Order: sequence, then structure tokens, then C-alpha cells
Amino acid sequence: MDTHRLKYFLRIAEEGSMTRAATVLGVAQPALSRQIRLLEEELGVTLFHRTRRGVELTEDGERLRASTAAPLRQLELALHYAGSPLARIERALHLGMPPTVAPLLAGPLLIGLRAAFPKVNVHLTVAGASSLVEEMLRGRIDSAVINQVTDERLFARDLLVEDLVVVGGPGSRLRPDRPITFTRLAELPLVLPASPLGIASTVENAALRLKLQVHTAIETDSLPVMLDLVERDEVYTVLPISACGPELAREQVRYAPLIEPTLTQHIVVASSARMDLPREFAFKVGDVLREEVKHLTTSGTWPARFLAPRPWNPNWA
Repeated sequence: MDTHRLKYFLRIAEEGSMTRAATVLGVAQPALSRQIRLLEEELGVTLFHRTRRGVELTEDGERLRASTAAPLRQLELALHYAGSPLARIERALHLGMPPTVAPLLAGPLLIGLRAAFPKVNVHLTVAGASSLVEEMLRGRIDSAVINQVTDERLFARDLLVEDLVVVGGPGSRLRPDRPITFTRLAELPLVLPASPLGIASTVENAALRLKLQVHTAIETDSLPVMLDLVERDEVYTVLPISACGPELAREQVRYAPLIEPTLTQHIVVASSARMDLPREFAFKVGDVLREEVKHLTTSGTWPARFLAPRPWNPNWA
């Protein structure tokens, strides 16, 4: 099978439009349409059906996207770095990310890094933001994907922003079309992350600005424990939708948007001055990370807003 056709197929699926995909790919639309027809003939299925807004995947198209997107990216990474000295680097790479990020990002990122750097031994630590910051400052973690923090000892680069929502159990009356005000949230029993950084800090700061006091009944950095307590209708919590997607799909939990004010989680990739990685290798690891995050957000898998990169601090590039 022609991998170029698969690449065209995935781009059309992401854009939801043959015209937009042709513009992004730099391919004439009739030629792009022909390549998709050839792919459909080769597979014996219909991949798209037309709508007023563009095109949508059929059930066969959804199955093809789910089974080919990650392997194709891995193949592209492997081919891209095959002749590079970076592919021959043999060393350990220590990364970190919080529990609210790991379910979506850990798998694709680790597979992508393995494809690009087959001889690198990657260690992943999943912990609260405060623990990850401490480990970076001690030189035990090279880089971490964390909530934005104010610490002059860290170099940070934007990744994405996602909205925080109120999450309750199946017996709650939460609905996506009925937002909850922060004043109402303050009346609910909450389970929040134990880490003083990240979501807990965002909620506490909002409460201080509104001169309210939130009722934090339980603190834990374990996302499974947090969701289990919520599912039992014991408490509510505040999370990004991405952290509880499977539970929402299975109707184990419910959610409502949070307003007055709207709260967000700002995710960055950070490192300390003690990071001991070759400059070019560190830069390429960052490239792989950003590509995975960009793919997850643009495909809709991660309901968040990908942030264009700002100039990188020269001490970490």
C-alpha cells in the first residue's frame, strides 16, 4: 500500500475538507481526490461521505484512521532519523508528566521516541507537578510536561491550554449544556490533587479572588482514586475533559462546564539548568513531543488548544 495515500487520507480526516487538505499538502484537489479513490478501490471500502461542510469519515474510515495514524507517524520518524547520528545515541532519557496528562500523551510519546531514537532508554515518571519540579531541580528528571509554574530555575515552553470542568458521579445532575458557576462549585465536596501546583492551585487562587472557600474533602495525586471516588457519588472534582474521557464515554461520570470564572490548565514542557542532555538531542526530543501533542489536539483526541512555539531559551535548545 502506498504510504503517501495513507498520509493524504489522514490529512483529509484531520481537516474535514478535501479543499483544505489539498491546500495544506500542496496538492491539486483533483489529484488528491484521485488518490483517495485509488485507496478506496485498493481497500474495497468507502472512506468518506460528503457533507455541506466538507467530508466525514465513514465507519470504515474511522477504523482505518485508528489503526494507521500512530504506526504511520512512527514510520515517518524512523525514516527521518535513520541516517542521523541521533538515532545511534545510547543513553537514558528521564521524562515526567502529571496523572492528568499521562493517559493521553504517555503512550504516543514513548512510541514516537522509540521510533526516532531506538537505542535510547526512556524512563517515565508520573507524579504531581510539585514532585516533578523537585526532581528536575535535583537533576533526576531531564524534562517534564507540567502545569505552568513560576520558577526562575526552570526553562519552560508552551504546549497547550485546555478548559477545566466540574466532574461528578453518575447520580449527579451535571450536564454539558448547563454550566456550573464557581460559587456553586465552592458548595460541593471536592477531591483535588494533593500537589500544591497545577489544578489545586488554580482552584484555590480563583477562590481567593472571589473571597470564597472551597470544600476540599480529600486530596490525592492518584487520578484513578480520584475518579473512583467521584464515580461513587461521594465527591466532585475539577479536571480537564481529557483526563476522564473513557469514564465519560462509559457514563461512569458526568461533567458540566465551569464558569464565572472559566478556569484553564496551561501545559508546558519544562527543564532545569541541571539537565545534562546534548543540545541537538534535547531539541529533537522536544520536536517529537510537540508533534505528538499537535497531532493529538488537531485530530480532536485531546480537546485542547495547541500553542504555537515561542522562541526557546538558548540555554535549553
